[in-house]
Amino acid sequence: MSARVALHTAAVVVLVCLLAVSGLSSGVAADADLVVEQHGSGLALEDESTTYLWQYNSYSVTVTFTVASSGIHTVCLAQYDDDTVEQPLACQWTAVNTGEPTAVTLTQSEWPENISGEETLAVEIYPGRDTSDEPIEDHRQEVHIIEKDGDLAGNGLSNEREIELGTHPALADTDGDGLTDGVEVMLGTDPRDSTTPYRIAVIVIGSLSVGAFGLLLVAGRLVIVLQTLGLARERPDGESDDAPTPTQTLEPPVRDEKRVTQLLSTHEGRLKQSQIVEATDWSKSKVSRLLSSMEDDGEITRIRLGRENLVCLRGHEPSDITPSWDDDGSSR
Repeated sequence: MSARVALHTAAVVVLVCLLAVSGLSSGVAADADLVVEQHGSGLALEDESTTYLWQYNSYSVTVTFTVASSGIHTVCLAQYDDDTVEQPLACQWTAVNTGEPTAVTLTQSEWPENISGEETLAVEIYPGRDTSDEPIEDHRQEVHIIEKDGDLAGNGLSNEREIELGTHPALADTDGDGLTDGVEVMLGTDPRDSTTPYRIAVIVIGSLSVGAFGLLLVAGRLVIVLQTLGLARERPDGESDDAPTPTQTLEPPVRDEKRVTQLLSTHEGRLKQSQIVEATDWSKSKVSRLLSSMEDDGEITRIRLGRENLVCLRGHEPSDITPSWDDDGSSR
């Protein structure tokens, strides 16, 4: 009997180990039921947080998913914005069998002119052919849409040239050595090698050391000759040819919240959220996060007007609209 108990115990242990290994292997993907792969000529660069896409090239996503019920499902690629309704870009119907992986590829040939810069794309799966209900699976992808001949980093290199060199199109100095990528290309050094300034310093110091002694000898002889001719004189103590260098006072940078407050103050305390995006040249997602924080701190009020947000300084809300924070004395 003890042998059977031992055998049963060993079997349970093996089963538990197999389940644990299975759980670890399935944890490789963030969501075992939905895998999104990006590809196509429009894919410029993928880093840890953002995918960089070319404005006028084809971009594709292959969506592999498993659902619990058979039937027709709709897979969509859409533009996602916290402040507006999702805008579908491409959708496809597909027949799905219960428990079987299904792969669908959606392609966007090129991006519309109104979709550029920092954007959020959404991959969503709907049961049936109706996309008005909530999706049963979804995936958010942060992207930055750029043009090949643009200069996102502002370092003198086009975005396409940055990709060719293996440098980052959004970083002026990819290797962080104090020399911008454009300067390093001009000097003929490697913009991905952070030791470049040290190697330049060694070369310069070596060159200066070779001629420093000779230069001092020449300068000394020149001074002796000038003194002999009466053209040189000794300076009194404390006298200097150097003019005093005026001190420069640097103004502290203006905080983002202060900039928004000043912008609202110059427009009678109210602006649409889209106007703040245009005036600051910030991304829509940054403005949305900043305004949410300011609203939590009681500095501003956002009022929904159709598909737009009206941003008001506290006390500058329209008279015909009662802000929610005025009901109980606290912000939304």
